[in-house]
Amino acid sequence: MRDGSQAPTPVTVISADTLSKAQPGLIADGLNQLPVFRGSTRPTVGFTGATGPGTGSYLNLRNLGPQRTLVLVDGRRAAPSARDGSTDINLLPEQLIKRVDVVTGGASAAYGSDAVAGVVNFVLDTSFTGMKLTAQSGISGQGDVPSHKVNLTVGHGFADGRGRIVASASYFDVGGLQSVADRDWGRRGTGFLSNPTVRGQLIFRDDVRAATGSPGGLILSGPLALQQFAPGGTLVPFSRGSVQSGLVQVGGDGAQIFSNLSAAIRTQSYYTHAEYDLTPSLTVFAEGSLALARNHYNQVQQFNLVGFNGFTIYSGNAFLNPAVQQILTNTNTPAFAMGRVNFDFGDPANATANARTTDIKAGFRYSGGKALEVEGYFSRGRNRTNIRTDNNIILERLYAAVDAVRNPATNAIVCRATLTNPGLYPGCIPINLFGVGAPSREAISYVEGSAAFQTVFKQDVADFTIRSQPFATWAGDVSLAAGGQYRRIRLDQTSDDIATSINDATGLRGFPAAYQNQRGGYLLTNVSPVSGGYHLWEVFGEAAVPLARNLPFFDKLDLNAAVRYTKYSTSGGVTTWKAGLVWQPIEDVRLRGTVSQDIRAPNVPELFAGTVQNTGSVVENGVTVPIIQVTRGNAALKPERAKTYTAGIVVVPRAVPGLTMSVDYYQIDLKGVISSLTPQITLDQCLAGAASLCTNILRNSAGQITRIESPTLNLNRLKTAGIDFEVGYRPSSPILGGRMAVRAVASYLEEQRQDISGGTSIDRAGEVGLTANPHWSATANINWASGPFELFAQERFISAGTYDVTRIQPTTIENNRVRPVFYTDATMSFRVEKSFRLFFTVNNIFDRDPPLAPNGVLSTFTPTNPALYDVVGRQFTAGVDVSF
Repeated sequence: MRDGSQAPTPVTVISADTLSKAQPGLIADGLNQLPVFRGSTRPTVGFTGATGPGTGSYLNLRNLGPQRTLVLVDGRRAAPSARDGSTDINLLPEQLIKRVDVVTGGASAAYGSDAVAGVVNFVLDTSFTGMKLTAQSGISGQGDVPSHKVNLTVGHGFADGRGRIVASASYFDVGGLQSVADRDWGRRGTGFLSNPTVRGQLIFRDDVRAATGSPGGLILSGPLALQQFAPGGTLVPFSRGSVQSGLVQVGGDGAQIFSNLSAAIRTQSYYTHAEYDLTPSLTVFAEGSLALARNHYNQVQQFNLVGFNGFTIYSGNAFLNPAVQQILTNTNTPAFAMGRVNFDFGDPANATANARTTDIKAGFRYSGGKALEVEGYFSRGRNRTNIRTDNNIILERLYAAVDAVRNPATNAIVCRATLTNPGLYPGCIPINLFGVGAPSREAISYVEGSAAFQTVFKQDVADFTIRSQPFATWAGDVSLAAGGQYRRIRLDQTSDDIATSINDATGLRGFPAAYQNQRGGYLLTNVSPVSGGYHLWEVFGEAAVPLARNLPFFDKLDLNAAVRYTKYSTSGGVTTWKAGLVWQPIEDVRLRGTVSQDIRAPNVPELFAGTVQNTGSVVENGVTVPIIQVTRGNAALKPERAKTYTAGIVVVPRAVPGLTMSVDYYQIDLKGVISSLTPQITLDQCLAGAASLCTNILRNSAGQITRIESPTLNLNRLKTAGIDFEVGYRPSSPILGGRMAVRAVASYLEEQRQDISGGTSIDRAGEVGLTANPHWSATANINWASGPFELFAQERFISAGTYDVTRIQPTTIENNRVRPVFYTDATMSFRVEKSFRLFFTVNNIFDRDPPLAPNGVLSTFTPTNPALYDVVGRQFTAGVDVSF
């Protein structure tokens, strides 16, 4: 790619050295500090392996989703490492990366499908010779989240320089934060709840707890309502705290249910590239990579809350305290509702993903000067991911075990279903839930299991490109390019028998209606099998034509145009195109603009995914309601289509050598958006009048929501617009006796609007609570070096914003403002000798806590937005670079 200031489409070029100084852990974490990558998926955000990327870092340009960002390595498509075809940046050969080119405009015509938001191209140093080694360790200021990294690269030339070979190996691990309670701001338990005195108003309070369940079991119906079971099965009063609202309360005896803050990950990657010059003009190459990734993530402590999946305890339960049973008998009470948070089951449900990704490429390059350049390659990428959720409740087993009675023949305590329906629940072990510590280890082992599924993703690519400068006009050489590509993509996903079973609950009493006759035998992560694929072929042409040179007010005028036709086996043919103009009226000023038609075709999970069922919660009329969320694919999906506009100015003043400034406006108008609405948005839009979405909401006989379905749809429209700013200054003269370089990038988000068919339009620009869309975000750094010493300092900024743009303060929310955040980072290094360098980095020097912006309660509780803010706090990293 050309220098970013020369291209008609805005391009940001970042050196790997800058990224490692900003964030020495993973190169993806350095990129995520740039404003254009706000909201990117990474292991420190969470684990979403059942429905999307789950084991690594996935770049997200413009917060339009990783699936709309095309990732290339040396201009070639990278191997997929997730079920949706996304590429885990952590698995690239980090030590060989020279720079990263970020194209922040529509680029489908030039690069292919998926480039709706732009392209990220990692440029490797495949001609490296010598040896270099990096070893480092890190720790947080709290003494947790340890990290270790070792990179080794060796390169060598042979056959009198005609051949070159390079090999690189990387290892990285980082510990996770397995609970929100690992941080003092998390232990506050800040959550949202409905104001019981102002109908429809959302309020935020500390110490938010579950109100319909307690660790030992809370009775919520009958003559014993609001009594809870103490150890030994006796009853004590339950304190409802200072505020009660639906499923939650403030203070009291309710349970605080904390989720994971960041995942523990381990990656290993191995890469080798060899090339040989058959002639001075013709080079052949081959390369291969193997990457292994492991992600471990605590989900949530299992709970059974009344109003959702609570228990019905029947009179005569064999584990009931005799005094409690006597009250039920005396009052002729046949059963009571009980909610329980099962801390005494042991470790919470936790997910582990193990992924193996391979990528093999072979190709050639022919260079005949300006007249002709030809390049072709074939690649075969494979990803196999195994995901297991341990300590996962098996629904039918749990409710069978809870209904414990005495066998009339033996007086032994047994599962009632084994008497009424012998053989249906073999090995059923009755479970005692009355009081903390009551369940036996044997019973817990019976009701829990491990949900497991595997995905295998395959991508084959054959690509051919011709470039030429066949002639020149009076203004300069005309550059032409043409080529074609064939891709074949397939996904096969298998799941265990329990995850795909139907809960018919034969012979069970008290089985929740929300689960009855639904697919998915586990409480969490029920993934259905998927088997499908598609293929495509495409041809493209591109031209760069100089129109004027060295004229008054037309120092340069260049036209760039591209067109691509793609034929999908699933959705037919589609044409994309781009036109761009660069006008340089004087040497100091350059104006640029583009307009393009871009597309993204639906990926395999979006087309063919089966039902995935998980738990969650929504707020309806100010009341928090637990629900089951169901997602599934849709074979009738069509490609997304986007119209993209960019316009900008680049100033390189001769009066200030080394200074470059640019300002670029962008607008992306995406129609037929392929997406699944969140349960909350589905509910809000239904209530706002989108009748078509109301059909996805299931209610029980009392009118309470129990289930919200989120099928993949071609939604109406998604539009984003804003302005990017960039300043770079590298003075030619020493500053304070050393070399200095300054750079700042900022982004202003003007609009992030989504229209739903039959509903209203929502502009989420400025929303930083529920989504990651701050109006302003910026990163600025300065690098100063003198002799063996080098200092790098960086400041990051996220503007104040709105928690939820759909709410109005103070009518429907007490406080809708989220404060701004500044983060400061610094790296110091000292070169002991030419081949030996020591470095020390501190990220978030002032240990800034994230703003409190809770994204849910109960099963989804996190008191901040981890996709936007630092949840770890101050981090220290020290290491050494050795090179020969």
